[in-house]
Amino acid sequence: MLAADHLARLMHRPLDEVNRNGELLAEGLIQAQNLYRADFVIVFADVYVEAEALGVKLAYSPTANPHIISYLNPSDIAEIDIVHAGRVPEMLKTARLCRSEFGADFPVFYSLKDPFSLAAISLSMERFLINMVDGVDATDEILRICAVNQMKLMDAALDLGCIPLVGAPLASGSLIGPLWFERYAAPGMMRLFDRAEQRGSFRCLHICGDISVLEYQISHLRLDLFSFEQWYAPLWERMPNAISMGYVPTDLLARRDSNSVIAAAWDCLQTLPKPGILSTACDVPADADSHLIKAMMSTSMD
Repeated sequence: MLAADHLARLMHRPLDEVNRNGELLAEGLIQAQNLYRADFVIVFADVYVEAEALGVKLAYSPTANPHIISYLNPSDIAEIDIVHAGRVPEMLKTARLCRSEFGADFPVFYSLKDPFSLAAISLSMERFLINMVDGVDATDEILRICAVNQMKLMDAALDLGCIPLVGAPLASGSLIGPLWFERYAAPGMMRLFDRAEQRGSFRCLHICGDISVLEYQISHLRLDLFSFEQWYAPLWERMPNAISMGYVPTDLLARRDSNSVIAAAWDCLQTLPKPGILSTACDVPADADSHLIKAMMSTSMD
């Protein structure tokens, strides 16, 4: 799971250039694939791509990920032509170039945010949670609009032959409890997953943080692939057909300790139900040691 920050370091290019240039991002993913030999690639730059398309203002840096300098107001959230807004065209260019480079039989995933996380990023998590607690009427409409926009983006990724991977960085058990997840986060996810399934693709989710408190809610999403940070065995008793993906701690890849990385990868391979995907728990740190990533990727049960 590679973001623009690590790819920029691999290419020795300024991060702000890679973050905003689809050709450079594709070049980085291709270089990383030649180095790490993964079984698929994920098109991903940073968590703010779709929020920026909605109107969030970002500040870019050559050495650090972009940060928000201006959030939206609830009234600013609107249905847009997201496929042609902000950096989205560059991300779709990356997907198109990767699809061409790797061939039709090689899986290329396209990362997009779930509607809840997109709304929370765009309005600020604090403001969005306050609105939820206060029962603000606009919350449901905001989530509906975000879902409509994300379905347009999902359709564009599917048109390119990519597999949509829904990322839920803020719809996390560590941030919201099961009741709020079911009430506010799950409906938007279901709309995206149903669209993917209708178009012959897969129901794929990455969620950050604690998943143990969301056991019931996640199982009802009927996932084909679930990527996570923390292993929780009882969840797979509820969804035995879902492919598990994870969960090597990302911080290990910056510690210069190959034994710890190999031990974590071995634990992951032994623990995950089969078939399972050995992966990092989330995107690798910008300064991750390439040798440690290769050590993780070369770990096997043999």
